[in-house]
Amino acid sequence: MSHSKQRCKPRIKIPESTRTNWREKVHPFFVHMLEYNNQVTKLRSSPNEAEQKEAQRLTFNPPPELAEEADRMHDAILPSERPQHDAYLSIFGAMDAPEGSTMSEGQFTVGWLAFNKFGKSIVELAKGDVAGDEKSSRQLLSVQRDYQDWRYGKLDVNKMRFKFDSHHILIMQAGLELGLRGLSPDELADCYDELCHCGKPHDPENMNKLRTRVIKIMDRLVRNLSAKQNA
Repeated sequence: MSHSKQRCKPRIKIPESTRTNWREKVHPFFVHMLEYNNQVTKLRSSPNEAEQKEAQRLTFNPPPELAEEADRMHDAILPSERPQHDAYLSIFGAMDAPEGSTMSEGQFTVGWLAFNKFGKSIVELAKGDVAGDEKSSRQLLSVQRDYQDWRYGKLDVNKMRFKFDSHHILIMQAGLELGLRGLSPDELADCYDELCHCGKPHDPENMNKLRTRVIKIMDRLVRNLSAKQNA
């Protein structure tokens, strides 16, 4: 006998005076980056073709002050934090990219598809394919098919649906080492309520589950990179 899925109760709106102080616990760069991304997303979703083109330009040509802030962040990465940084880049196969280089839209899309479809980096799928792992080979083929459909205008990746919302995952990935790892579930939900453009309230329990999933994946990528370096 089947049971209907339990729906999450709507989150009670918290008055401003009693909201959590999550902003004091995350790096300002994370907030600046998300606010800029929200601006680009708004332009991208516009029916106006000129605004869509502007969104594409802004995606790969951020304002100088934001780019400079990103460079300062990169230079300030501690040796102990470098594995997590490299693990994030490995999602897109960019951990060996030259200093100051820019990731192409195609490279980002391939990595994005692999991670959101299967929770794996494109590097992991390619490595498994070479090793003769059938599951990795079929997953890699699925990613490549979607990529080619996107490349030739037959697939809108923004309309794809995954087990976990891809937009929420990207926010978590970007902010995990910039303060999100240490937030309480309520602080995490408040952070998403303010910075996420999905327009829906965020449940603390669901956000905490998402963070746990992303942490497990990132920790696995760190271990894989460490094993590769020590081989």
